[in-house]
Amino acid sequence: MKKKSVVKFPLVVKLIAIITIIVLIVAGVVTFVSSYFFSQDTSARTGENNMTIVEIFSTQMEKQIQESYSSSMILLDSLRSTNSVTTAEVFKSNFFSRNAQIAYIGVEQIEVYNDKFFMTNEKDPSVVEDFLLGHADAIERARGGDLFTVNATGFFDMPMLAILAPYVEYGTKGRLVILFSIESLQETGDTSSAYTTYAISDDQYVLVYPDYEILRSGVLKRNDDFYDKIYDASSRVSQFLYEEDGQKYFVAISKVDFGRFVAVSQVPADLVYQAINLVVIRNVIIAAAVLCLAILGIWFFSQSISRPVVALKNAAEQIETGNYELDLEARTNDEIGLLTNSFVQMGKGLAERERLRETFGRFVNKDIAEKAARGELKLGGERKNATVFFSDIRSFTAISENMNPEQVVEFLNAYMTRMVDCIEATNGVVDKFIGDAIMGIWGAPISSGSPAADAEQALRAMIMMRNSLQEFNKDRGTPEKPLIKIGCGVNSGPCLAGQIGSAKRMEYTVIGDTVNTASRIEALNKPFGTDILISENTYSLLKDKLIVEPMPAIKVKGKAEPLQIYAVVNFKGAKGPQTLQEVRTLLGIQTPVAVADPDKEEVKYEILS
Repeated sequence: MKKKSVVKFPLVVKLIAIITIIVLIVAGVVTFVSSYFFSQDTSARTGENNMTIVEIFSTQMEKQIQESYSSSMILLDSLRSTNSVTTAEVFKSNFFSRNAQIAYIGVEQIEVYNDKFFMTNEKDPSVVEDFLLGHADAIERARGGDLFTVNATGFFDMPMLAILAPYVEYGTKGRLVILFSIESLQETGDTSSAYTTYAISDDQYVLVYPDYEILRSGVLKRNDDFYDKIYDASSRVSQFLYEEDGQKYFVAISKVDFGRFVAVSQVPADLVYQAINLVVIRNVIIAAAVLCLAILGIWFFSQSISRPVVALKNAAEQIETGNYELDLEARTNDEIGLLTNSFVQMGKGLAERERLRETFGRFVNKDIAEKAARGELKLGGERKNATVFFSDIRSFTAISENMNPEQVVEFLNAYMTRMVDCIEATNGVVDKFIGDAIMGIWGAPISSGSPAADAEQALRAMIMMRNSLQEFNKDRGTPEKPLIKIGCGVNSGPCLAGQIGSAKRMEYTVIGDTVNTASRIEALNKPFGTDILISENTYSLLKDKLIVEPMPAIKVKGKAEPLQIYAVVNFKGAKGPQTLQEVRTLLGIQTPVAVADPDKEEVKYEILS
């Protein structure tokens, strides 16, 4: 029986002497924590206020634009529906009495001026013509189908916006121009001295701004990072921290599709952090005083604890780097001494487990080896949506006949090492080797997150194999070392994955129609003159990312419907071949003159014309 270890000097005895100092340390920690949460709470409230302000402002601006546009369309429809000059004047009078902020509405056949607006604001209506001439390019853009807003303040010398929109008139594409005052929006943007609220267009021009000179010029000087964060934001409403000329700002934005503008609210970070900094400074002073006292007290009691702990820390770092044989010895007969002995035993156990895992991992996938080491492997399976891959060396029998067995094994080991590296680098699993053929899986037992992600990883492995094989063939090309060409077949879909066999001898694999189809697709590379073929299922997951060329549909044995397959050329935007012919030229594959079925009774597919 193992002798029970006895602790002569319990840690509780040592801790009693320093407990009072620990209380002081805890007080310091509490002080820092309270300062932290205060700063978090203040920042959160500022962010919420900023978001609320920008959403209110964007809603008001969008509402004014929509109302101006909708009411103007109604007026134009009314004017087109009447031939009476008197009735038309009544329509205009009623309209401008309810929409006094609108100065002008114009299409090719109809132009409506708000005479009262120009009279009240002492503006000459000819300024409208100046605006139209100055924005001829923008008007053509509206004629092409865009609806957006532009700044008209510089022409009217007062806060003004213009809505430019498409307008179909008697079957002809035209444009609509609406000029209206935004003085009410200016007042909204100037309601707070701390928060600055404004709006910019999709081409970085100011639409609304509390500083009239900036509004009049239409230019807001910001660095590229500011605009990148605004226009690259994926969500409609978002916020970020922006810095320029040493000043930081909390910025909240709201993107509005109708009118093509972005509402912005910003507040200087200094105003937010001012109160926080005062609290933090006081807390730091108090905590520093407490810490100094604590250090003085702990210094006299730390030697018996710190040295063994440092030794354990160094041992933990050794284990982290894979060195499990620890040169560690317990120097005290207390709980730390017991922990040191346990640490040494743990290192020996981990060393043994790592040796077992590395040995077992040479024969099966590492994830499966981990499960086996934990005793989690059981007979049975589960349904998985996976991508299955088969590859085969072209004319392997003829190649191997010119080599002795040792050369064949050496060649296969070098070739398969490269191929397996490509599979494992893309989160795939080598299911088995079948002679010179390789079967790989993505999505079982582990997945990259989704069937599309698994399929993408599988195709990246295929491209890596193609490139690696080119490197492998660089010093080949002789009868003793012939060039190697392979064919790859990929299919995605449901399959049964799990342990198959007996309780004493089992193997992790996948089975099902998805696997069978992938194997049959691989066999088509030779007659089609390709190196990578994928099924319709795989293509549907990656059609926006791949360059492919469709092959003739095939009739697979046992299936009623024809199967469409695709030859993979490359990923879109990637370097390398961009057409199937370039792939064939790169790999030395001859273009087939005609696709035939040499032995209809034996093959598992039928190529349709």
